[in-house]
Amino acid sequence: MRTKSEVEQLVRRLYEKLGCEPADLLQISPVDGGWENALSYDVKRKDGKQAKIYRRDLDDRNETALTTALRGFK
Repeated sequence: MRTKSEVEQLVRRLYEKLGCEPADLLQISPVDGGWENALSYDVKRKDGKQAKIYRRDLDDRNETALTTALRGFK
């Protein structure tokens, strides 16, 4: 299970690791559940683009999949 703070910190850290500015991330919100049990999370940037990360990648600590998702803003 993850808390809001854990998810946000991880996403911002990985986004910064990609060479991007974490302040550009406006909102991270759970989908299909709350922070502790969501199946996925929507990540929104200032420019209106969105990415989706999956709980299974968080649970598995799969940083490769998470950074790939954060590269895929649409």
